[in-house]
Amino acid sequence: MFPPVKRPPSVLLLAALLLACNKAPSEPEPSAAASAAPALAPLVWDAPGTWTTLTVPRNIPKKATYQIEKAGNDKEGAEVNVFFLGTGDKGDVTKGFKEWFDQFDGDAASTAKRESFESHGMKIETVEVAGTYKVPLSPPVGPQKKAAMQMVKNGWRLYGAVVKSPDRGNWFFKLTGPDETVQSAKSAFRGMLESAR
Repeated sequence: MFPPVKRPPSVLLLAALLLACNKAPSEPEPSAAASAAPALAPLVWDAPGTWTTLTVPRNIPKKATYQIEKAGNDKEGAEVNVFFLGTGDKGDVTKGFKEWFDQFDGDAASTAKRESFESHGMKIETVEVAGTYKVPLSPPVGPQKKAAMQMVKNGWRLYGAVVKSPDRGNWFFKLTGPDETVQSAKSAFRGMLESAR
């Protein structure tokens, strides 16, 4: 048997420090909750093949944009935008619909047509208003969150909806454009809502 080797305390301290520092400071300890809960997939839906899909930047509330060709005597087409503002209070339906109503002259909320139905285990609420639409040409400012510059569109219609997912928050779908074009796209828009899953 060899006699035990005596190491100076400074060598033992250095070894202990090296063992404690085997993880880089930029690597945080993974939390058990984060590793146990898989990320939820976003809502998906089927858009009509006749609509033109536009590219939207990543990491913004707008998740999709589609253009719809003009119908009948309308001078321009319509647009569909899909928004996800986040879970919890961020996806407040009352606030979201109010912002849409405020884009029309007058008291659009009092004249809005409302419906609700279910599809794929999710509740879907729709709103529809028509009249003079104010298209913002600059970012919203002030307590009223109104754009300083607006383009006024007479004879426009909004058909919007919120898809209430129990585990992925509320998703807002908004179809806006000239009256006749929006009316002709309502059935396809409804089909897209029903396909959400």
